[in-house]
Amino acid sequence: MTLVTTWVMPMRDGQTTMPAGRTPQPGRDPALAIAHATMESLLAHQLSPTPENYHVWFSFHAGEHPGLCAQIRDTLATGRNLSQPDMDAWYARVCAEEPHAAAVGRVAAQVEASLQEAVRLLETARASAHRYGHSLAGLSGTLAGSPPSLTAQLRRVLDETRELCQTTRSLAERLAARAREAEELRSALNEARRDALTDPLTGLPNRRGFEDALSAPGAGDPLCVVVLDVDHFKTVNDRQGHAAGDAVLQGLARTLREWSRPDDTPARTGGEEFAVLLPRLAAAAALPLVERLRETVAATSYGAGGRGNDVRITISAGLAEGLRAEGAEALMARADAALYRAKHEGRNRVRLAPAPRAGGADAPHRWDQETMRKRDMASPGA
Repeated sequence: MTLVTTWVMPMRDGQTTMPAGRTPQPGRDPALAIAHATMESLLAHQLSPTPENYHVWFSFHAGEHPGLCAQIRDTLATGRNLSQPDMDAWYARVCAEEPHAAAVGRVAAQVEASLQEAVRLLETARASAHRYGHSLAGLSGTLAGSPPSLTAQLRRVLDETRELCQTTRSLAERLAARAREAEELRSALNEARRDALTDPLTGLPNRRGFEDALSAPGAGDPLCVVVLDVDHFKTVNDRQGHAAGDAVLQGLARTLREWSRPDDTPARTGGEEFAVLLPRLAAAAALPLVERLRETVAATSYGAGGRGNDVRITISAGLAEGLRAEGAEALMARADAALYRAKHEGRNRVRLAPAPRAGGADAPHRWDQETMRKRDMASPGA
């Protein structure tokens, strides 16, 4: 008995097609067809099925990254097999065009889906072989009076069927174990990505996590960003110690969580600096909310606990409303400029960034902001 596995073959244009004479199964997940074509390409070019190689071929068959697809098509047109240096170079290009953690997580999910599909196919084949063997066993009883030569042939077929069932069962179990490992890998990668986007002290998103949320499609329209900073935080560390400073930051993070709406994204973007993404909120509505946050912080005691350890702080904040076609960096620069204005006007206040003038000359350049920061740090208590 022979089991035949049919793989989807790659086309020259980076898409996939079923072999001649076959049609795609209705309702079949297209990603699985692409995964099959990917495995076929790896085998055809004698490449190791590493996540990196898998990702390159999957991107090619899915038609992603037009520049990459064109390079692969040109190389295939020469008739030579692709080498590992080719794959390494293309993988570096793919990773340069999308976040590495997301790319690896996507590859892990694709590998897991492919393995699970293979397990399902093998389980189906094993069940069919078992039914076939059961039918032959029943046939053996009905042919008890048959000539010895026929009985011997039938027993040989039965033995081979039992061996096939055992081999298929063993292979299915091994593939199921690999599928579980792939699922565990994806979970570990997702956890690593969460860790990479989370500030360990406060549990809030870090700067990278905040920038991802701000740059995500559909972040909100209108959209506001608040950038805030703890006033005189250096004095807290100098007088109360770093443990008290950490407790202040953790307490402020709790205040931000309680103040934020469910769709808002509060984050610690560095040191004593925080930011909040306010989707679907215009500046006119956001400004009184940020003022209320400032008042709440000023009225709250923060500290490491115990008598004499409570600390009172104030914050300065800059608020900017995003404009259509305005990039995330420009929006953050305007919010930063409003924050520094609040600092230099006396702290413990909120300032709204004006809309950018023609030519975008309203917000200070980053060098100007760094100069302002150094001058601020030179004053008693930042």
